[in-house]
Amino acid sequence: MKQATVIFFAFILTFSAGWLVKGWHQDSLELVALKTANEVNNASLKAQQDLASQSARTLENKLEELANVQPPEIRTEIIKPVFTNLCVSDDFVRMYNEAIDSAERTLSGKSTDKMPDDITKVKR
Repeated sequence: MKQATVIFFAFILTFSAGWLVKGWHQDSLELVALKTANEVNNASLKAQQDLASQSARTLENKLEELANVQPPEIRTEIIKPVFTNLCVSDDFVRMYNEAIDSAERTLSGKSTDKMPDDITKVKR
C-alpha cells in the first residue's frame, strides 16, 4: 500500500509539473507573439509617420511655390468699339448699332420683328 501511495503521489507530482511546464511554454509563445506584433505595429507606425511627414513637406513646398507665383494678367476685350473720333456721322453710328443688335438677335434666336403698338387692343 505504501508503494501504491508513493506511485500515486509521484504520478500526481509528475502530472502537475507537466501541467506547469506546459503553461510556461504557452506563456512564452504568447509573449513571443506579442513582442512580434508590437514590433510590426511600431514599424508600421513609423512608416506611416514618415509618409505623413514627407507628404506634409511636399504640400508645404507646393503651397510656398503657389504663394510666390505671380498672378496672371487680366486683359479686357472691347466687344463694341466706342467711337471717340467725330469723323463718323450720327446716322452711321445708328446704323452700326442696329446692325450689331440685329446680329445679336439672329445669333441668339430672338425675333427681329417688333410687336405692333396696338397689340393690347381687343378687336370685337
